[in-house]
Amino acid sequence: MMHYFVLILLFSGLVPFTSAGYSLKDDYSTDRFFDMFTFDTVDDPTHGYVNYVDQATAQSSGMIDTNNGAVALRVDSTNVASGRGRNSLRLTSKASYNHALIVLDLAHMPGNACGMWPAFWTTGPNWPSSGEIDIIEGVNMQSHNQMTMHTNEGCALAGSSCLANQGCPLKGGKFGDNFNHGNGGTYAMEWTSNGIYVWFFDKDRPKDILGDSPDPQGWGSPIASFQGGSSCNIDQYFKDQQIVFDTTFCGDWAGKEWSQDSTCSAKAPTCEEYVQNNPGSFAEAFWKINALKVYTSDGSADSTQPSQSAGPIATQPLQSVVPNPTQQPQQSILTDQPLATQFVDGGPITITSYGPPAMVTQVVTGAPVTVVLGPGALSPREQLQHQAAEYPNDNNASAPVETRRRRSRIRRHLAEHLRSAAPEHL
Repeated sequence: MMHYFVLILLFSGLVPFTSAGYSLKDDYSTDRFFDMFTFDTVDDPTHGYVNYVDQATAQSSGMIDTNNGAVALRVDSTNVASGRGRNSLRLTSKASYNHALIVLDLAHMPGNACGMWPAFWTTGPNWPSSGEIDIIEGVNMQSHNQMTMHTNEGCALAGSSCLANQGCPLKGGKFGDNFNHGNGGTYAMEWTSNGIYVWFFDKDRPKDILGDSPDPQGWGSPIASFQGGSSCNIDQYFKDQQIVFDTTFCGDWAGKEWSQDSTCSAKAPTCEEYVQNNPGSFAEAFWKINALKVYTSDGSADSTQPSQSAGPIATQPLQSVVPNPTQQPQQSILTDQPLATQFVDGGPITITSYGPPAMVTQVVTGAPVTVVLGPGALSPREQLQHQAAEYPNDNNASAPVETRRRRSRIRRHLAEHLRSAAPEHL
C-alpha cells in the first residue's frame, strides 16, 4: 500500500502550531459588498493604461452587478479606449486588518488576455512601509497564479528580498483561463505574526473553509509559505492591510513584458495600442465572487510559538496527504537522490520528493521544515535504513566537525520523530 506523509521537523525552540481559533469578522456578502468598498479613481500607481471609474459610472455602464447571488466586477469590453486608458475598477476595502484569515470563493476570475493584469491583494498605508500581500495576480497568458510579498528593505521571505517593486514571488494554484476552465475555486490567505500562507482549492475544498470557525490546520500544506523569523519580522513589515480588487492593463508588469511575449507582441506594436483598440478581447475580463469572508483569531492563531526551552524536537500527529506532482510549490527543493542533506539558516524550506525513492533530511536553524514524500518515496523504516547506510558512523574525518555534529543531530532527531509520530509505519 502506498503511503503519503507530511513530517514536520522543528528545531531551535519552535513548537507546532495550535488551533487558530478563528471567528468571522467581516462577511462581504452580496447585499453589502459595494457598501464595504471604496471605488478608487486615482491614476494607476503601476502606470497602467487604465481609467478607474467610480461606482455610479460602473453601475450605469453595467460593469458591476449582484445577479444570481454573486458579485460581478467587469472592465469595459465594448468601447475603444481613450484618455487614461480602458475603463476598469479598483476597489479597496474600507476596513483594514492586522492578522487575519481571508477566504475568497470565485466562480470566475478575469480570463487570459494580452495586456491585462488583474489582482486580488492587500496593502497597508504608505506603500511599501506597511507591506503588500498579493494573493492572486498574473499578466497576459499566464496560467498559474503568482503570490508575492512587497515590503521595505530588510525583509526576506521564501529565500529572497521582498523589497518594494521586486518583491519575493512564489507560483502556485490556477490563474486566468486555467482557473475558469475548472469552474472556479477558492483561495485563502492566513496572516499571523509568524508567517503568511496561501491555499488554493478548486473542487474539493475543506468543508469548514467558509464556515463559522475555519481551521487551516486541517487543510493540508499551503501552496505558498512565507515564513517570518530572523529574516523578516512579520509584524514590523505588514500592518493595517486593506483588501483590493483591481484589473489594470499594460503598466509596470504586463506592459514591460510585451516585447518579450511572442504571442502578445505579434498582435500589436505596443501593449497600449492593443488594449485601446480591441475591446472585445476583454469580454472575459471579470471577477465573479461567490463569497469573501475575513476571519480573525482569538489570539491563538500563530502558526508557531517560541518555546521557553529549546528541546531536542517537538512533534505533531502525522497528517496524511496526497501530493499533486503538477502543482509543486516554487520554494520546494525536489530530489531523486538517495539522500539529500540541506544545511539552512532561516527558512522554512519545503522539501518535496516525487517519483523515484528518495531520502530527505535537513538541519534548520530557527524555522520549521516540511518534508513531503510523494508516490514512490521511501517508508519511514526505509528512510532510517538509508540514513544508517549513508552514514555508518559520524566520525568521517573528511567532514568538518560542525557538519558531523549536525549529521548526528539530524539522524537522532529524525529517528525520534518518526518513532513517536508514526510508530505504526516503522
